[in-house]
Amino acid sequence: MEFSEFNLSRVIFEIKYDNGFLYWDNCGATNLEIVREFPAWGWEKSTAELSLFRKTTNKIELIFNIHNIRFTQDEVDNLNQLKKATKEITPIILKNLEINKFTRVGNRFRYVLPLEDTKQGDEIVNKSKLIVIPDNKLMLFGSKPKKTSFLIYVKEDNLQYRIELTTIKRIDSGGIGKLNEKYFPKFGLRADIDFAIIDKVGFSDIAFDEFIQKNFKFLESNLVKLISK
Repeated sequence: MEFSEFNLSRVIFEIKYDNGFLYWDNCGATNLEIVREFPAWGWEKSTAELSLFRKTTNKIELIFNIHNIRFTQDEVDNLNQLKKATKEITPIILKNLEINKFTRVGNRFRYVLPLEDTKQGDEIVNKSKLIVIPDNKLMLFGSKPKKTSFLIYVKEDNLQYRIELTTIKRIDSGGIGKLNEKYFPKFGLRADIDFAIIDKVGFSDIAFDEFIQKNFKFLESNLVKLISK
């Protein structure tokens, strides 16, 4: 198994903060600065709850409000546009909302490994030995597991990792909208990994694009090892 066999179906980058009250005062000015500086971003709407932009050519969505800034990219072939957006647009929002401290900086990757059936995915998770259920415990409920999933939170210093492995089966859309089989296979193994800085950190203490790149390279080196025997 190779890392290149996994397809990156979604990436999320999110900053959470306290006291983003100037969203209500400066939302319009922030929107205007974004569309003037970066016209490829399309403004969609602004309400008391959030402001929404999309960059449809790269399937990237941006939401910001009183609580957080969140970038989401779907069907990811290249991370460069997302990294560039976090570097260019985030400072505009933080400046206008006068935010300089964050309560959480998170970066989530959702990879999918296409498979022949869900049984194949369960075998991969079981063989990885991430989950070992003694027979005497299993027999309390049944003779064999129907589906195997793995979820754990790991903390080291100011970093927290959320690691989830699960088999997936695509729900038939009934012909409404055509799904990209590369990112939405009929059967697959989903690896959902979240990296988070959970201690308060300042704007000047972190380069957002470098944080995303570091996390990607970590997964490039370690994702296959995680599910190997």
